[in-house]
Amino acid sequence: MLKDIPILIKITHTDPELLSRLAWFQQQPGCSWTVIQGRGGELPELTITRRGVFLTSGSKQLSFHPNMAIIRLLNLLRGGFDRYLEATQLKEGGSLIDATLGFGTDALIGAWAVGEKGSVLGIEQSPILAAFVKDGLSHFDEIIRKAHNKDKQDTWSALARASQKIEVRWGEHLEYLKQLPSRSVDVVYFDPMFRNTCRQSDSIVPLHRWSDHNPLNPEAVLEACRVARNRVVLKERKTSPEFRRLGFDILLGGQYSPVDYGVILV
Repeated sequence: MLKDIPILIKITHTDPELLSRLAWFQQQPGCSWTVIQGRGGELPELTITRRGVFLTSGSKQLSFHPNMAIIRLLNLLRGGFDRYLEATQLKEGGSLIDATLGFGTDALIGAWAVGEKGSVLGIEQSPILAAFVKDGLSHFDEIIRKAHNKDKQDTWSALARASQKIEVRWGEHLEYLKQLPSRSVDVVYFDPMFRNTCRQSDSIVPLHRWSDHNPLNPEAVLEACRVARNRVVLKERKTSPEFRRLGFDILLGGQYSPVDYGVILV
């Protein structure tokens, strides 16, 4: 199990709401919190404020945000195309396990696609990321932007509804998949790309410290193929040898994209 280093946790005010949020974080499994600053102030910090929750490590500060999900969903609502949805083929009422949840961007698009009758489970191996994203999803209404454009307003509203459909669990995806019945979910999705973090991505770089950098285990892919009813999908950088190593067929398209999607039909 990925073990996080101690994180300083604090609140900026003693409001009942902030105290309640603090207590919630302190109860999350696997997290190593401290209220005592380390020597030289070198510990990362999770600060709960009236403006939201912030995770700070060195000079990098992170807050929960849907990132590219808002742009992607805006494009979809305007009739556009999304390669992730082409790869997963998620439909209304479908079910998805996002086995490498990370910041939950793809899970948000998946939750929108499966709708009210569908289900999305996100598994995250880092306890701090699992807690951080779970809190962010449950407080999604706090980050909704006031958009003058109706399309953007509709997009934020749709994403807010989708955020409430995602169940977040801390754990190792291989161990979790082993416990599931065969053919119990439509799609299992892997995006192990944190180990190849792009330096240009300000929203992803701060997550790298708490993410699992190990290659995807072939046994996890085998278990995913047993559990999935329709397909298993892998997102990786273009030219990655992981597709061949793990037995995925690369989905054609995305000529100018830095990533590709691989699919195993089951």
